[in-house]
Amino acid sequence: MNRPISKSFKRVKPRISSSERPGSGFIISPVADLFFIIGAPLVTLIIGSLLFSLPTSSFTVAIHERNVDLRQVFVAVFVNAHLFLVFFRSHANPAIFRMYPFRFIAVPLGMVVLGAMSPAVLGIMGLVGIWWDVYHSSLQTFGFGRIYDSKQKNDATAGRELDYLMNLLVYLGPVLAGAHFVDHLKIGVPHLDFLAMQESSLNDLLTNRTPAYLEQHQEYLAAAILAISVPFVMYYFYAYYQLMQQGYLVSWQKVWLMVITSSVSIYCWGFHSFIDAFWVMNVFHALQYFAIVAFAEGRNLTQLFHLCRFRFGGTLAILWAISFSLLYGLWSWAFASGDWFVSMALTTSIMHYWYDGFIWSVKKKQV
Repeated sequence: MNRPISKSFKRVKPRISSSERPGSGFIISPVADLFFIIGAPLVTLIIGSLLFSLPTSSFTVAIHERNVDLRQVFVAVFVNAHLFLVFFRSHANPAIFRMYPFRFIAVPLGMVVLGAMSPAVLGIMGLVGIWWDVYHSSLQTFGFGRIYDSKQKNDATAGRELDYLMNLLVYLGPVLAGAHFVDHLKIGVPHLDFLAMQESSLNDLLTNRTPAYLEQHQEYLAAAILAISVPFVMYYFYAYYQLMQQGYLVSWQKVWLMVITSSVSIYCWGFHSFIDAFWVMNVFHALQYFAIVAFAEGRNLTQLFHLCRFRFGGTLAILWAISFSLLYGLWSWAFASGDWFVSMALTTSIMHYWYDGFIWSVKKKQV
């Protein structure tokens, strides 16, 4: 889901013939889209609210002499599994892998080695992973919205920059202005431990003074985000009204995707605990990713696992890919400790953010 580069107000191409009339407007199917793409944020919020309203004791089990909450285990495994799933689109797709062997082999191997050997590199990788995650999530929703626009036979460039900025606002706005921005900041502080060895003023600035200052003045940041958001949202609707006058057809699928996603984002980051917000926002993003990969990569996965001759080979191939990804998710939760394993896990995360948008761009050129 790559960054837009075209003008938002480029004139919409007129309808040429009845053969170009929009179809159903859905990406996969009405039911699949409603549950796994458009409604995924709401579905996840409802399930999460129900699960986390139950007593913790109902989900607490002893594993390796440690009490763990199975709900948190599920979140960690499921979210990390979707990160690994991208390798079935890159390394397991011969047509794409042969085109860019350097970035698919040398880059991740180099990152793993550098991260394991250097505390500074490992710390930087951790910080990059935290904030690239938010940006990447916004681009996934942006990508779905643009696909829904294309289903209406709209000009591919119409409103592209508007949607890009709106999706950044939907994700980053509630994080920066919400009640848990400082919590989000603090999870990055441990990745700066390598600075502590230097006893430098930079260490004190990044790990102590900056979080403390933002915590004391966070309401000013929230006010600034609100001051930017309200005029932009008004401009967003006005700009799309102008596009409609030029022939742009509104996709109600895209509208509901944006309404539901923005509402859940504001509600979670603004009014829920940090853990609950993290749970919902990451799980629905992973759910959407599993759905779109299963839909878009079905043929490649079937060929990869040599299941083309079987009646339900496509379904079985998707289940195998998901199972392997879940096994990775379980490994990352249970065993990813120590510099080498942590470096491998962080590399997987960063490669997912990079490869996902990159592969969408490559496939677009291949079509």
